[in-house]
Amino acid sequence: MGWFRMADRAAAALLMSVMGALNVQAAGDPKKEPLMTIEAAPSGPAGLASADPPALRYGVLYADDKGHSHVQYCDLKNFIFKSYAPPAAPQYVGFPPGEVASIKYAVLPVGYVGTWHTAPGPQWVITLSGRWSVEATDGSVLEQGPGEVEFNADMGSTPQGEEGHVGHLTRQVGDVPNVQLIVSLKPSSGKARNTNPCQP
Repeated sequence: MGWFRMADRAAAALLMSVMGALNVQAAGDPKKEPLMTIEAAPSGPAGLASADPPALRYGVLYADDKGHSHVQYCDLKNFIFKSYAPPAAPQYVGFPPGEVASIKYAVLPVGYVGTWHTAPGPQWVITLSGRWSVEATDGSVLEQGPGEVEFNADMGSTPQGEEGHVGHLTRQVGDVPNVQLIVSLKPSSGKARNTNPCQP
């Protein structure tokens, strides 16, 4: 299946980064490790945008301050070159912001078309196999395949147009099921809703 192609390694790197952030937090002093910077990027494809130093490109589905949902591309940067598990040799490790609430698998069967909805909360969606797409209320479509990463943050979307579409519409693409790994984050408390395209 080619699970360890470069794009697949990029998805694994994001998961390791999220889990690494958990390990740092569990160690009791997350301030010793800087959070990654997040910058706007050209359109996809998602995955490893540069290797040395690395930048991990991902798609974002977000809602603006008027409740419209849009697609944006962003890059995670500022990886640290260090041993992830000493005495292992150093590698690039990143610590994206956010605290993990849960990790789940999802499978979209062939022919799946969802209904318009918002994400249940902020979440990373990592495509393991197959393809899928999300359509935003502005008509833009983000399609992803194996190794690509998307961040869902359209919780603030409100009904748009005559049909009252809200959030996004999810579709399976192609002739094989789409398998995803979903990393849900805990919503930030005490803060105004984030309408910045480059999230979290």
